[in-house]
Amino acid sequence: MSNTSRGQSSDALDELLRHFQATFEQAAVGLAHVGIQGQWLRVNSRLCDIVGYPHQEMMGMTFQAITHPDDLEADLKQVQQVLAGEVSTYSMEKRYFRKSGEIIWINLTVTLVRKPDGTPDYFIAVIEDITRRRRAELERDALLAREYQARTEAEEQVRRRSAELDLTRNALIQAERLATAGQLAAGVGHEINNPLSYVLANVSFALEELAERELDETMKEVQDALQQAHKGAERIRGIVRDLRTFASSKFDSLGTVDVREALEFAVSMSEHQLRLRAQLLRDYTPVPAVVGNESRLGQVFLNLLLNATQALPEGAVSSNQVTLTIRPHQEAWVAIEVRDTGCGIPTENLPRLFEPFFTTKPIGEGTGLGLSVCHGIVTSMGGQFQVESSPGRGSTFRVLLPVAGRAVAAEPSEEGRVRRPGAPGARRVLVIDDEPEVLEALARTIGPSHTIERATSGRRALELLAQDTGYDVIFCDLMMPELTGMDLYEVIASKYPELVERIVFMTAGGFTPRAIAFVDQHAPRCIEKPFSPETVRACLR
Repeated sequence: MSNTSRGQSSDALDELLRHFQATFEQAAVGLAHVGIQGQWLRVNSRLCDIVGYPHQEMMGMTFQAITHPDDLEADLKQVQQVLAGEVSTYSMEKRYFRKSGEIIWINLTVTLVRKPDGTPDYFIAVIEDITRRRRAELERDALLAREYQARTEAEEQVRRRSAELDLTRNALIQAERLATAGQLAAGVGHEINNPLSYVLANVSFALEELAERELDETMKEVQDALQQAHKGAERIRGIVRDLRTFASSKFDSLGTVDVREALEFAVSMSEHQLRLRAQLLRDYTPVPAVVGNESRLGQVFLNLLLNATQALPEGAVSSNQVTLTIRPHQEAWVAIEVRDTGCGIPTENLPRLFEPFFTTKPIGEGTGLGLSVCHGIVTSMGGQFQVESSPGRGSTFRVLLPVAGRAVAAEPSEEGRVRRPGAPGARRVLVIDDEPEVLEALARTIGPSHTIERATSGRRALELLAQDTGYDVIFCDLMMPELTGMDLYEVIASKYPELVERIVFMTAGGFTPRAIAFVDQHAPRCIEKPFSPETVRACLR
């Protein structure tokens, strides 16, 4: 080749190289030649701008050094596939670290250049900064996720609120039914106690009279019949007492409570269901009285007994057990336990056991309020509620109550006591009741050694008092038509205050708010129908 030809070829090569360098350097994207081991062989200004490193510093680095570690493995895997000839080019989105530490997103396209003999020479990398687009996509995705979550939460809240409203409605319906049942129980108890008073009084009178006489065989049989009648009447009295305890609304007052009596009341109310499913075992240790409210504790124990019963399968009475335990706990506490051998409670449900409306029972069978109400009752009395349970191993519900101190069991004031004359002897007695049978039965119980005046209404009593106030004891029925015992008390307190201490109120159960409050206020001077002869004579003494 001539020197002229050689000169022309050299000029063309220089021109080509100049065009290549201009194109490489002025490209709008990052361009690089990368060695097989990942070192930067040649980079343009745009790539230096993208990663924030000067050109000279870039030449001493590898692409691995600025690649996010979470993306490096996938990138190297693609490199190996290209080197193995499986593919000639690959593209991916990945993250780089800028020199400032900022993370950026790039779109990478890599192509392998081979030598004439086919061995790998270097890579050509095209790098586009897509950080703004990627962040916009991430923000859009996050916004869509937040909107989806908000919509899902709103829908869940609507469902939950709807379920809560259903539970609340069911709870209100049940509460209304319970309130109605309570009013009915109180009313039934009042109506039963009035005739039961004179039945028991007359039977007791007859038995006392027979006890003082010589009896032939016929009269002994009569005496036996009367004793059976007396036992039956006493049983009815116990049933009515349980009804009145169930109906009692004296939930806010605290006093001294015998936990054994409260627990046995709950047993009597749940005994029918218990005996169909389990053996009932008792382990009672003598304990002092506790601070509490008998009606409220009866409600708590009844709920626990019913829950224990429902945890047991039917038809296996001999293998199922419900154990009641009363024992001292530490120095100033009493522990009451209801333990069953039932199905137990799943571990994940234990933390939510006392949450209002939480229930595992089907809709219509439970409101989820029973245990939360019981928990509130116990804690309001200064007590504690504990639960131990595991699936298949039964459950133990433990109520801890503080031992009653002297301050809780306050004695009635002198003003509130029924006056008991010190010297025995004949008394002048005024008996006020709207039922003649009660009047006569009470007169027989009081006995002929005392002077007795009868009044079948409050107005008649006022007429007698207007004529003579010299009565030692006044027995007055609380609930009477027109002028009640409460109304009569107000008149006596105003006109004849010296008689106030001599009044004994006879109550068959207060079932109006006014009567309940009145009985609470004047509890020391109230006796409950049906009363025993000993109670009446104690008032006379």
